[in-house]
Amino acid sequence: MFQFAVQTQEKFDELHRSNLRLQELKTLQDETIKAIQESCDKLNKATEETKKRLNKTFEEQYHCKRDRDCLYQDINKLFNFCQNIKPQPQGHALDNLYQEDIKPDVLLYNKPRSSSKYQDRDNMTYSEMEALKQLTEASNWPNFLV
Repeated sequence: MFQFAVQTQEKFDELHRSNLRLQELKTLQDETIKAIQESCDKLNKATEETKKRLNKTFEEQYHCKRDRDCLYQDINKLFNFCQNIKPQPQGHALDNLYQEDIKPDVLLYNKPRSSSKYQDRDNMTYSEMEALKQLTEASNWPNFLV
């Protein structure tokens, strides 16, 4: 009977150790689950913050793109506006001279331009430039036109 009592005590001790080990494992499992939940919560929070930042970035990009598009439209409007502004054709710059100062044999181009575009000295032919040069030299005018 003593043998039976010793075996029973050993079995009881083994069962107690198993229960303690099971309790330790259960505690470890609970801690692991808690750590996983905390990690998931942190990950979810980080994901939400990232989504917010991405949304903010996309919104900023949208506003930047919209602002850029508006700026391009404004630039195009300004460019088109500037393209439509042309000097009022008054004829050529020398058409306003007194008729007695104009020598027809020297000034070969003393007729109004038929084109509506503004003509300046860069659009003159070589013979026109020479005639203008001769006119300014002959009349002692300043050479700002040449």
